[in-house]
Amino acid sequence: MNVLQTRIPLPMSLDEVSPAWLSDALDTEVVHARREGERAGTSTSARFVLTYPSGAPDDLPGSVYVKGGFDPVMRRRVWAALIMEARFYAELAPDVPINIPRVLFAGVDHHARQGVVILEDMAARDVEFGHITEPRGVDTVARLIELQARLHARFWADPRLDAYATWGEPQRSFLDYLLREKHWDAVHQRVYADRLHALLPDRELALRALHRCWELDDALPRTLLHGDPHSGNQYFEADGSPGFMDWQCPFPGAPGHDHAEMLITSLTVEERRVHERDLISLYREVLVASGVAEAPSFDDLFLSYRHNQMHNMVQAVFNPYDMQTQEVTDLSALRAITAAEDLDPIGALEL
Repeated sequence: MNVLQTRIPLPMSLDEVSPAWLSDALDTEVVHARREGERAGTSTSARFVLTYPSGAPDDLPGSVYVKGGFDPVMRRRVWAALIMEARFYAELAPDVPINIPRVLFAGVDHHARQGVVILEDMAARDVEFGHITEPRGVDTVARLIELQARLHARFWADPRLDAYATWGEPQRSFLDYLLREKHWDAVHQRVYADRLHALLPDRELALRALHRCWELDDALPRTLLHGDPHSGNQYFEADGSPGFMDWQCPFPGAPGHDHAEMLITSLTVEERRVHERDLISLYREVLVASGVAEAPSFDDLFLSYRHNQMHNMVQAVFNPYDMQTQEVTDLSALRAITAAEDLDPIGALEL
């Protein structure tokens, strides 16, 4: 993989992803690049079908995905996540022991506040992508939580994490921003406003609970988290083997953060109620089997999972409609609210 730190300018729009730039990034001549399948969200990506000169090696990719901050409004909002994803692939991904996308290039430009990665075209090998409207079932989620355990075990209390200690701050700052008064009022016009008000009757309580959750997380043993493992950031090989993609929010933290978002978005409410304790117990078994001799007890892990319903609820319920479709946002919000009603994060946080 090539890692570029402003040796050449990074593209700031998809129109700037030219054959010449791709040739530099991939370190091989590209004579033509046809763009298709553009997708927009926190970042913008598009598939590029590549043509090489005659005589080029047969093993060059026929297509790739280029992903970065190509929308100027969204880039201003999430530029730190773009840079973190590129750095994750360049610095940490080689030691990640689970299924993640293959990356051909990762570039950062701190001055321009831009991060760009060139990913394999996973659709070319029949990968299916997760979606909250298509629950995969408990057996598949068990395989996902095993992946979490293997990832967390590899980086458990790892001194390398010191270099990434601040990576959680952009996500936390964004959640604080989501709780600003104007947005608080706007979210309380949504269809789930009454249920939200019953859980969080005022904005000050929401802020106190969110910061208390983070305070307790920061006092626990830390590991490398995916940071945003919702169902839309999961994928499945042709044989059903799962993986995690979209590594824009990794940071050193407590496992409950990853458990809360992954379980709530990946299971129906009924499945989650029946199986969440068994799944966290399975996580602990795999964590110990993967070498974490002093793993937290089940009770401690489940309590952290309850605490992190607060983080997950703010993230899901207050998510702006311009970052996901309204269908996805509302379904995520309703699952998060139901989980908070069941698991009482305010009580768990002793507020």
